[in-house]
Amino acid sequence: MSHELVITGGRVLYPEKTLRADVAVDRGRIAAVQPPGSLKGKREIDASGCYVLPGLIDPHTHPVYMDTIADLSRTAAFGGVTTVVHYAYARPGDSLIQKLREYKKEGEGTAFTDFALHGGLFETLKQADEIPEAFEMGVTSFKVFMAYAKLGWMTDDYAMAKVMDVVGRLGGLVAVHAETGLAIDYIMDKLLAEKADFARRFLETSPDIAEAEGIFRAVHVGRLMGCPVYIPHVSSEEGVRIIRFMKSQGYPVLAETCPQYLGLTWDELKSRGPLGKVGPSIKTERDQSALWEAVREGVFDTFGSDHAPKDKKVDDDFFEAPYGSPEVETMLPVIWDRGVNAGIITPNEVVGLLAENSARILGLLPRKGRVEPGADADLVVFDPAESWTISASNQHTNARYSLFEGREVLGRVRKVLSAGELLVDGMDFLGKAGTARFLPTRARHPGGA
Repeated sequence: MSHELVITGGRVLYPEKTLRADVAVDRGRIAAVQPPGSLKGKREIDASGCYVLPGLIDPHTHPVYMDTIADLSRTAAFGGVTTVVHYAYARPGDSLIQKLREYKKEGEGTAFTDFALHGGLFETLKQADEIPEAFEMGVTSFKVFMAYAKLGWMTDDYAMAKVMDVVGRLGGLVAVHAETGLAIDYIMDKLLAEKADFARRFLETSPDIAEAEGIFRAVHVGRLMGCPVYIPHVSSEEGVRIIRFMKSQGYPVLAETCPQYLGLTWDELKSRGPLGKVGPSIKTERDQSALWEAVREGVFDTFGSDHAPKDKKVDDDFFEAPYGSPEVETMLPVIWDRGVNAGIITPNEVVGLLAENSARILGLLPRKGRVEPGADADLVVFDPAESWTISASNQHTNARYSLFEGREVLGRVRKVLSAGELLVDGMDFLGKAGTARFLPTRARHPGGA
């Protein structure tokens, strides 16, 4: 039998094993994974010397700033990410359902890769009433913020309990930006009164203790309401300590960290001013080491990019500059270089943290996240031996900067397939807009809590 396409000569990665195997593709699905040389294809891709990964899943993206949904899917593809999960933010005064419909329509009409949605709640008490209808649409995970009271975005404990009560009963997941928001607002007001240099004292406005307290409180409200909690963008040693303890007690918590926290420190970034302003802040070398130790121990369930490129420049006013940075395209190479090449984690653990775990948590297995017959043919050919230098000039986001500017890394994406079609071929993009499919989720804690 001759297949439409066969990827030959590669090492196929799974969380629990590595196979020297060829992968056949027919009609957008993986048709077979067999020993080298046993499959025939009308077309072939030579993956000799390379790993073959399942298309990566980014559970944490924001297509509302410098990158649209289409733009984000394109820059993601160059980083090996073939499924993105966008936070559809319903700002105060917005209808959650209307925002979800708008994101779904835009994604299906313009994106290059498949996508799913989280609901983002800002007017939480009112928007929580729309959650049952969101479940009917296939959106089963929702985010609230314990910070940003001055912007009118903070969810207090009463509203958070309501959301978690509704989502817990329906069988979903609540993500929480976990920081002690009102205490942070007081600290910022104090620094403003002192006319402080915010770039120099930025870490005081996003302290590790505030993250730890927020995580502790959010997970316990979730326990009260019978709802598992997902903590995105964990940034600190204190936060890791709390998550490690809660997991040791069997509490229903999932944790994510991001490449910017694993690959950078504020000492490296502060000369670049507002470009490095992200929330929670990128902290110290000690925090970074603690995060990597937690990755090595298996404390983290997923990696996400928190891709949120904002229009800002080095000489902008630091206090007024927005939070956020472009991260999705550099996520895999940075984590591979700092994790695998440093001997902290294995290539197998990378595909767990960047693909299979998110697929399992969001209910996308077996369609996504694993190189198995019947799964969507979302595949990445990754060359672990290619050395290159990250620069804004070789990225595909609309942002004009990268926090990793000038960073030399070992390991690069060579080719990317989405639904069996070649999407990225070296530096060439072959995607067709509007080919993306919306993916209904069934978000849950894999342990069943």
